[in-house]
Amino acid sequence: MKFLWNLAKKNLSRSRIRTSISAIAIAVAIIAVVFARGLISGMIESTFENHIHYKAGHIRIIDEEYKLKERLLSLNYSLDGFNGKGYSEMIEKLKSVEGVKQVIPRLKFGAVVSRDDELVGMMGWGIDPAEEIAFTRIDEKIIEGRMVEPGSREVVIGAGLLEKIDREVGDKVTILYTTPFGSFKGSTFQIVGKLQSALQILDDTIFYLPLDQAQRILEMPGEVTELLLITSNQYKAASILPGLNELFSQEDESGKYILQVWNKDYELIGLFDIATKIYNFVYIFIILLACFVLVNTLIMIVNERTREIGMMSALGLSSREILYLFTMEGAIIGVIGSAIGAVLGGVLTKVVSVIGLDYSAAMEGMSADLMFEPIFYTVFSLENLVFCFVLGVFVVTIACIIPARKAAKLEPTEALRQI
Repeated sequence: MKFLWNLAKKNLSRSRIRTSISAIAIAVAIIAVVFARGLISGMIESTFENHIHYKAGHIRIIDEEYKLKERLLSLNYSLDGFNGKGYSEMIEKLKSVEGVKQVIPRLKFGAVVSRDDELVGMMGWGIDPAEEIAFTRIDEKIIEGRMVEPGSREVVIGAGLLEKIDREVGDKVTILYTTPFGSFKGSTFQIVGKLQSALQILDDTIFYLPLDQAQRILEMPGEVTELLLITSNQYKAASILPGLNELFSQEDESGKYILQVWNKDYELIGLFDIATKIYNFVYIFIILLACFVLVNTLIMIVNERTREIGMMSALGLSSREILYLFTMEGAIIGVIGSAIGAVLGGVLTKVVSVIGLDYSAAMEGMSADLMFEPIFYTVFSLENLVFCFVLGVFVVTIACIIPARKAAKLEPTEALRQI
């Protein structure tokens, strides 16, 4: 085997230009795969994080009817705790379930602000400031002023929404809304913070106010629209469902609440899972395209070295050893090209993980409900580089079997007659 290895290296050095071209083709394909995997991983991770922070938590508890009318921000199907005892008691019992690390209450409702002769639509989020900061680090996105405080008639508003309603931090704003009982009311709040985020929904649609104030103005004491449960590992969130189901079977006589796991009960996340599997085939296809250059090169080499192959067979080299020889030659090119591609692809991925790629123009008009950020940052990881290197070597080696089999099937007598 050592003899075949040395012979393969020597044969490749005989045609350095063709060997280099084949290695470069493989390297370019691996660069593309490394970068594409890093970019897609970054996009998916960012979207998953935003989905968890601003929509689903790891597990979301809502009223079953609320799920059907969520887009309407209906306040008639709220969480009022187990058997109407209030959400606070419900949170304490949820925290007693093993695996639940944090419970985030939110009260979401629709509202409008009058500006001149038009009404600007917006969405209010009544929150517990301490819990929200611990979960989403929303305070880091406040570029002016501060976060709201419990018990105060204060709001934090996104930068885009402030511009729409022509207000600034320090101004007062009168918010119009409808209570669960159908009455149309208005309340005045002090704007204490300006929020700026990469998410359109946070900048242009949402305003934050203390949960107790939201409950007061909406006449919903002890009620919220959802509770988000946070666990130690988002991918193992489903493992605590048995404990939660047992709690609800004991405490919830109404049976009106449902539990939504972040990656199982949302259509968009399911589509991402399907897309990830499709991308894996795309990566292999990209490398296979580059393999055509290498396979073509090896076929040319086989044709040029027909007599040489016949001579090696006549001197005792078996068909299997000839197969191994040409496969090794292709594998060496694959290793060199994959190594170069992995290194250069890693450098490119690392750079873009810092500067990002701006897709703002492409995402104009996209629904704010989609938790996409306009700037995507690639994810740099050694795991990605190793995966792409191994994938490249494997696919290239398999592809090289085609010309190698052709060489192995040559009959020595026929091969020696070739000129």
